[in-house]
Amino acid sequence: MSWVSRRWHTRGTPARAAWRAWTRGDIDEAERLAAHADRRRQAYLLFLTGYVRGNYERALTHYEAVRHLYPACTELDEPAAHALLHLDRPAEAYAHVQRRRGKRPVPPDLVSRMDHPLGVELDHAAVLPFADHALAPYLPAVDATLDGHPVRAHIDTGGTFLVMGTRRADALGIQLVPGGKNHHGTTRTDLHTGMARELTLGDVVLTNVPVKAMPTLRDDQDLVIIGTNVLQRFLATIDYPRGRLLLSRRRDPRQAADHLALLDGRPELARIPFYLWADHYMFARGGFGTRQDLNFFVDSGLVYVGQEDGSPPRQACLYTTTRRYRSWGVQRARAARPHFGVDEPIHLGPLRQDDQFVATTPTRRAPWASFGGVRIDGLLSHSFLDKYAWTLDFDRHEYTFR
Repeated sequence: MSWVSRRWHTRGTPARAAWRAWTRGDIDEAERLAAHADRRRQAYLLFLTGYVRGNYERALTHYEAVRHLYPACTELDEPAAHALLHLDRPAEAYAHVQRRRGKRPVPPDLVSRMDHPLGVELDHAAVLPFADHALAPYLPAVDATLDGHPVRAHIDTGGTFLVMGTRRADALGIQLVPGGKNHHGTTRTDLHTGMARELTLGDVVLTNVPVKAMPTLRDDQDLVIIGTNVLQRFLATIDYPRGRLLLSRRRDPRQAADHLALLDGRPELARIPFYLWADHYMFARGGFGTRQDLNFFVDSGLVYVGQEDGSPPRQACLYTTTRRYRSWGVQRARAARPHFGVDEPIHLGPLRQDDQFVATTPTRRAPWASFGGVRIDGLLSHSFLDKYAWTLDFDRHEYTFR
């Protein structure tokens, strides 16, 4: 919880218990306990719990309460800016960041989003078949057009809007500016930002789409990725068994009904709440073996393929540190391997899969080990999700698996 100042920790029972619940990812309990904390800590915690649930208007009300009760507090400034962006209020986000940063310049990607707001055109539920590609079994793609250039756009919830390599962006004519540092997997690299004028996905047209580019996306990783923030514009179903992406407008009952009709009445297996940190980091409750209290970063883009003891190659569904596997009961020698099969069941909510294949990170601490202080235990990915038609509802903050 390093991003939160120590002054927000307290010996007081309600606030301390609420912080502990927040850290372990028990969002409901954190919110319940926060109601009994003092006014400052209550507002602070209720901002966080509302924010990750997508209750952005309510979260911003609590943010203003924090500012009033403790004007020197700056730790919630960046999440508040993200809340405004999730509400499609980039001009307000710009003004907020400009006011809170003082003389420091506003990030150029935020300036671009204010000057050129994202647009979406879609008049019916759209069906986009998965495209043929060597990586299709591990990372599905759909045919797209990007600023007039045909591309294969891979679906990866570990990305933001559009993500690509710097060379690819240059080839597509997308102007980039330096954007600091970022992580590509566990590798820290330079980040550049830009904007695509138009992205078409079948009958869907998006204009002024933010781009993040990294020099590490090259050679066999020279991909164009559409991430969580593109899917966030829609009610979206990644139908892995039938090889298609379904998109319909959010808050459009007619399109939603047509969208659900395309799923042919297939029964629901589970509805699972998810939480969203910053711009695109989705996480949800999961489990490994007897542990049912874990928090997984739901990132569908892990293309990690390995083989063990001469068996056929397999894609890893879970990615975390050796230390985590050891804490869950995996034997030391096995947990030290770069990848291995597991007999223990892996869960996402009530969903359970046995006989899975997992991988270990090369670092002792993963870049995604904490989202705003919530402990993240591992990255759950495509080879768990690909058994289902997976619907992402960003209004309810809920996954539906069929």
